[in-house]
Amino acid sequence: MNLGAIPVDWFVCPVTRETLVRVGNCLKSSVADYCLDKNGYFFDFVPDQIPVFEKKDWRTWQTLQDNSVVSYTEDPEKNLLVGHRPDGIAFAEFAKFSGKILDIGCGPQEIPTHIQHGASTDAVFVGIDPLVGFQPRGFSFVRGLGECLPFRDGLFDQTVFATSLDHFIEPIVALREAKRVTKKGGETIVWIGEKSKNAPKPTIRNAWYDDLKIPDGAEDPFHFKRFSPDEFEAFAKEAGQKVSDHQEHRIDEYKSSHFYRLTSA
Repeated sequence: MNLGAIPVDWFVCPVTRETLVRVGNCLKSSVADYCLDKNGYFFDFVPDQIPVFEKKDWRTWQTLQDNSVVSYTEDPEKNLLVGHRPDGIAFAEFAKFSGKILDIGCGPQEIPTHIQHGASTDAVFVGIDPLVGFQPRGFSFVRGLGECLPFRDGLFDQTVFATSLDHFIEPIVALREAKRVTKKGGETIVWIGEKSKNAPKPTIRNAWYDDLKIPDGAEDPFHFKRFSPDEFEAFAKEAGQKVSDHQEHRIDEYKSSHFYRLTSA
């Protein structure tokens, strides 16, 4: 696993996709500067203006992000892919990671289970997430958004969404972006969770959970909308990707994990 810095020529402006010019600790485009954090750990590519988002959706997303930080802080073992989690290891076995890999929505943890336990000797992982999280990470990292990736076309052998896609404002846009930065002949690997609407509510709830607010337009305190496998497959098709492999892993009678391998349609 390569834990080194990301080559600057991998980057483009996430808004215009133009080539960036390095000036000191910043990468400059015609619309914005994207700079290293004060410790030099990562470049920040979250743009000030995001044309694909409506203002109301952006406000909702901000609240969902704040809620997620609470859950990650209060109960990381249940809400983050950390340690020796069997589902994360199963996903890594399905993905067969190799080459240059972009983990889109990698989370705030030092290193996710599927990266820790799934890296082959030739795997080079890069993570992107709006949450700064633990620094320095156990892999190369940039701060940014999946709907406007700061990477040049056809760079990665694999792009990955590990339980992250249902947190996006625009999942179809994110899937299109994943396709854009994936090499011809490469693949996008996706893990989504399915939860039955008939699932009973937990009998024991934490006080921190009850204090969370569901913002306008969101399905629950953490997701804009959970989607079914059929809905996900429709999203993938609209994004110009096709399903080449699919596994379902039942958790209980109400919940399943679905692993997908997508290739360009």
